[in-house]
Amino acid sequence: MYRKLFAAVMMLVFALVATTGVAMADEAKKSKFKEFHSIVDYKFVAKYAKMPKPKGAMIVDSRPYKPKYVAGYIPTAVSIPTSQFDKMVDKLPANKDDLLVFYCGGFHCGLSHKAAWKAEKLGYTNVHVYAAGFPDYKKHALYYSIGLENLHGKMANGEKYALIDARPYQKYLAGAIPSAIGIPEKDFADKRGMLPIDKAEVTLVYYCGGYKCALSHKSAIKARYLGYKKVVVAEAGYPGWKEMFGGADVAVKAGEAEGAVDAEWFLKTIKENPDSILLIDVRDPEEYAAGHFPSAINMPVDMVEKKAKEIPTDKPIVFSCATGARAGEAYYLFMDMVPDAKNVFYLEATNDFGEDNSYEVHPNK
Repeated sequence: MYRKLFAAVMMLVFALVATTGVAMADEAKKSKFKEFHSIVDYKFVAKYAKMPKPKGAMIVDSRPYKPKYVAGYIPTAVSIPTSQFDKMVDKLPANKDDLLVFYCGGFHCGLSHKAAWKAEKLGYTNVHVYAAGFPDYKKHALYYSIGLENLHGKMANGEKYALIDARPYQKYLAGAIPSAIGIPEKDFADKRGMLPIDKAEVTLVYYCGGYKCALSHKSAIKARYLGYKKVVVAEAGYPGWKEMFGGADVAVKAGEAEGAVDAEWFLKTIKENPDSILLIDVRDPEEYAAGHFPSAINMPVDMVEKKAKEIPTDKPIVFSCATGARAGEAYYLFMDMVPDAKNVFYLEATNDFGEDNSYEVHPNK
């Protein structure tokens, strides 16, 4: 009798387990996100996660801004949390044919897939999902980016870090993030001895003139090749730090700093009489090719240094770049080598260029 009763109980237990298992499986099916139809890998994403930022492409971080995005994100990625997608669609590109790559926390994370479906529904035609997400990117990439809140936390918590300003030294002297040392990207090789001895445990945090500035990204890559294991970039840079946490500049506002050209005069000149000045764009050739002032010639900073004495001085010279950082560096280099030159300036502004060489100039404050 006891055997029959035991057998009956066990059959009831198995039935309950089976029923529960089916219910759980059904619930899992309901909660599982719908995978997007176009999945890309690290190699694909890496082509666009670089500075200068490729035209016609946007990488979107679908995770919450805090704490995920500020803790670390793919370089150049824009934060559009999926929970806020409908409120932040204006951050997506105006051109519906631009490349969009969404990512989040890895294969288990459905946020990027949900956002991709939403974007496609809005009419975007070139949408992809990096399903492996940020964990995979960190595993393969030389460095990644962080929010300024992360940097502020490192300061407050006394973490092991070294903060490096990659802008020209004059910019660093005019105002810098607290605790930073100045190692201009151009002088990286000569001043690498200023970096910490510990290459394994100390995190190197690079920054420069903001989201359009490539100097910190270039320095981060060089540091990795020197053997440093923990390297990140605070993309918002010094302008972002001043806006978020405040900061005191020694130099006065644009147009009054030494060598800074009056922006209003500059804009009027390049519009009405562009041939009256020699406008030199000191960015890298690929940046120049993606868009520049129509009358500008291209001469990267290192070429300015080599050919300073060959540059004609029969009319005013204005150096320009993306954020004013390299333009200022070129100005000081030129003046050191040609100290008697008159009417030499640089554009202290953040500039946006279109592929048709249209432009917007935003004087730095």
